[in-house]
Amino acid sequence: MSPQNRPPDIRRDLGAKLRRMREAAHLRLEVAAPKLDKSRSALHRVETGETRANVHLVRSMMDLYDTYDPTLLDEVRKANQTSNPRNRTQPTTSS
Repeated sequence: MSPQNRPPDIRRDLGAKLRRMREAAHLRLEVAAPKLDKSRSALHRVETGETRANVHLVRSMMDLYDTYDPTLLDEVRKANQTSNPRNRTQPTTSS
């Protein structure tokens, strides 16, 4: 993956945290993905930060993995806000 196509650090870190939660629950991708209504590859992309996780998916993950992290949903919101190009301010040009 080229540096310009790499997911932002915050999204990669969040994905790694979600992967560790799944692994701590002793669930393989092949088992967890269908229970979350995801394909194996879709869940893998979330865990590597290639795809954004949404709050609803992460709540389902916490339920499935029997783990509650009170700060996790705020991390999801922050990762989505910083990785959404529409939320970035554009430089203004002065005349």
